[in-house]
Amino acid sequence: MTATSETVAPLFEPFTLKNMLLKNRIVMAPMTRSYSPGGMPNEDNVAYYRQRAAADVGLIITEGTTIRRA
Repeated sequence: MTATSETVAPLFEPFTLKNMLLKNRIVMAPMTRSYSPGGMPNEDNVAYYRQRAAADVGLIITEGTTIRRA
């Protein structure tokens, strides 16, 4: 079966789950694990996710970070 605009059209429709409204059903999974230097997001991480958000992804799940105990 080949994908046609008819079969993929639902991916680009808005989606609501409880009180969360997504622009579309395109979801980006976390692509890195604890990439942030020292476990703290920095400007490079912000730029990385900003580029992905500019592509109209409906939901972006970010990488994990750690919580340090004092």
